[in-house]
Amino acid sequence: MAAGVVVVATNDSTPVSSAATVLGAVRNARIVSASGATRVATAGMHLLDGDVVSTGSGGSAELNTRGRTTLLGAFGALAVVNGSRQQLRTGTAVVDALHGPSLDIDLSGDTVSIPRGSATEAARGPSTRVGALSGPAAITSTGGRRLVLTALSQAVLSGDALPAGTTPLHLTDSAHESTVVPALVRDDEALQGLARGIDTTGRSTAHVVEASWTGTTPPVPNHVNRSERVLPVLIADSTHGGTAQQRYDDSVAWRAEGGSWGVVLHLLSGRASAVEATLAALQRSGQSPGRVGTVTPTGVSAAGNPPTVRATRPVTRPSRTGSDDTKPPASPGPGGVVAPSPPPDNLLGGLVVTVQNVIDGVLGILPHDKNIEEPVYRPKPKPKKAVTSATQAVTSATTKRTATTTKKSTAKASTDAATPAATATPSNGLLSNLLGGLLHPQG
Repeated sequence: MAAGVVVVATNDSTPVSSAATVLGAVRNARIVSASGATRVATAGMHLLDGDVVSTGSGGSAELNTRGRTTLLGAFGALAVVNGSRQQLRTGTAVVDALHGPSLDIDLSGDTVSIPRGSATEAARGPSTRVGALSGPAAITSTGGRRLVLTALSQAVLSGDALPAGTTPLHLTDSAHESTVVPALVRDDEALQGLARGIDTTGRSTAHVVEASWTGTTPPVPNHVNRSERVLPVLIADSTHGGTAQQRYDDSVAWRAEGGSWGVVLHLLSGRASAVEATLAALQRSGQSPGRVGTVTPTGVSAAGNPPTVRATRPVTRPSRTGSDDTKPPASPGPGGVVAPSPPPDNLLGGLVVTVQNVIDGVLGILPHDKNIEEPVYRPKPKPKKAVTSATQAVTSATTKRTATTTKKSTAKASTDAATPAATATPSNGLLSNLLGGLLHPQG
């Protein structure tokens, strides 16, 4: 039993630099030893000092050292110097030391120190960026200059020179960031969705929120999205500490420096659910339903998914001007009969209607013989095509016989007075006479 206690004490007293590093979940990764030998990386494999883990397209690798985890992204290369020191040669790595020992990462001569209880992201490419996801971190240059990063801040390195200061953290919302700081990434994604909804629901949403703000606002260029004016107001109204004006000014300044929405919100100790509730309350009190986009926070599901934000476009109705299609239909009169459309509002239209009424009255008075056929309109025959000389001769003879027959029929018809003239149905001549009398009155 005493020996067992001695073994435990010995293990606890072992320096972190001597601790073993073991591969966790891996995908499309390989290991290159210090001697140059290459092998496929598999979960559970122990890494030796000098081993380099590299990932390809869509690849990833997880390196565990006594409770601390380094997450390497695609197209990355990370060398294990020892249990307390690693070297990022290319790509992006997220170090989770929230529940593990500290780690130093070499970045082309500069050293990033990540203490226990912190989480830091480092990206090395054309430029080098170091961001403190949770807790502080520090960067020491080859010349000995030291730059401290507070939580949710970052620094962009150019060569061997360190920047004069830090800026608010800009998230990529990657899977590795979400694994290490899930609440921060969820709130950032929720506010990004809210910003897209505000930008697509029209100017009414911005007006409702801005009308509720009693503080001062800086001038904003016209090309800036509406969400850049609206969300700082909502964040200031949904957070606490200091004055609302100070919180608003900080939000605007941090956004101007490149900070993500989730970072701005967490720097003020806020949550996305409170921002959504603030916007929903302003819309209920400041606008009628359906006029501007509405945001419906649905909360976090049991699986830990981010709250869902829905934005709806305002309801628009077609204009009733400039189109006959938008005119209301004629309403039915007594007995369900639809009244006729009014006559055209001009002189000729009025004359036509008056003449038609006179003709209808005359036709109603005159007797009507059912045996007399109503005049039927027949279209004028089309001109015939040219014919040959032989055909013209036959046609001429036929015409002479037809003319003789027509004369005899006309003479017989002139002696027949069986039908009185008064019983004939008025023809178009009556309409012509009446129109002529109305349009050209005598005397």
